[in-house]
Amino acid sequence: MKKLLAALAAASVLVAGAFVASTVASDPANAQTTETQTREAPKRPDKREALDEVLGGLVTDGVLNQAQADAVRDALEAKHEELQAAREERRAEREADRELIIGFLDDDVISADELAQLGDDHPFNDPYGPFASAAVDGEITKAELDGLRTERNGHRGPGADADKAVSPNA
Repeated sequence: MKKLLAALAAASVLVAGAFVASTVASDPANAQTTETQTREAPKRPDKREALDEVLGGLVTDGVLNQAQADAVRDALEAKHEELQAAREERRAEREADRELIIGFLDDDVISADELAQLGDDHPFNDPYGPFASAAVDGEITKAELDGLRTERNGHRGPGADADKAVSPNA
């Protein structure tokens, strides 16, 4: 019984890892195809097919029976849906914060009252975060945000400051 539980746990970890890896991995270059492209874009692996293959192999090897394999598949799919819903919720929260910040910056200053509306877990309110020096006086100005953005973008390697290119008249 211990072997069965250990094998089930190991199989679950492997399958979950493969499931998560295939979910997280994406190929954004596929969206940039042109009509002149001659080779076919690589086919994304079917997550369900891979999961069925792994679980089928475990059933064939006698590590799991079909009912257990079905339970593992159902549990992994439920967890996947749960994680996807959480990602969507976080994305919506970030978008709501962006909209709020855009409104706050109408007067080029995010006041202490406005910072309080963002909540304690927002990066603007993190006393050790990248905005801590800007918020030390209780407000963050648009100029401070622009300076932090320029500083951050300056560390992105070659071509990071392409907007500072020398003009031909200089």
